[in-house]
Amino acid sequence: MKRYDGQRIYIRFLSVADARDMLNLQTRNREIFEKITASERTEAYYTMEGQISLLEKWTQAREDGTRYSFGIFLRSTDELIGEVSMFEIELNMAKKWIVGYVLDQHHNGQGYMSEALQQLFDFSLNELCIECLEAGALPDNIGSIRVLEKAGFRQTGVQSIVVHGMLKEHVMYAITLKPSVD
Repeated sequence: MKRYDGQRIYIRFLSVADARDMLNLQTRNREIFEKITASERTEAYYTMEGQISLLEKWTQAREDGTRYSFGIFLRSTDELIGEVSMFEIELNMAKKWIVGYVLDQHHNGQGYMSEALQQLFDFSLNELCIECLEAGALPDNIGSIRVLEKAGFRQTGVQSIVVHGMLKEHVMYAITLKPSVD
């Protein structure tokens, strides 16, 4: 399977073969991830069957060209330490590509997500010709805001998004990717 290498990490598409590692990642970080995710997570989500179903949906969405979900792996050990995705939504009659990500709490603050985003940007621009991406973060998620700003995202406003059944204001960001000049 093709992978996209950074200095210390690589990203590659997630598949059903990653279900056990995804379950471990999600279970280890459940309390933190549930505070920031917009997707509903029932108890079934935290089972092998739940992760297999999720990864099958993501694979189908990739084949449909509506979602691209990558695992973030350490190059030194091949350990799955996070996930980064871009998915297409339609909002107010306009199609947008949104970036979402999670990282194992034990690997926060080490620059891995910044590397993963650069690999995602290269994929987006060079393989899909997508030049504009958007993302959002809760105002108190300083780490995520720092990652977005370091990656070159610029604040565009605020938007209310449902998180764990409650509307929560998110700071919204966007980035326009530029083709590299060789």
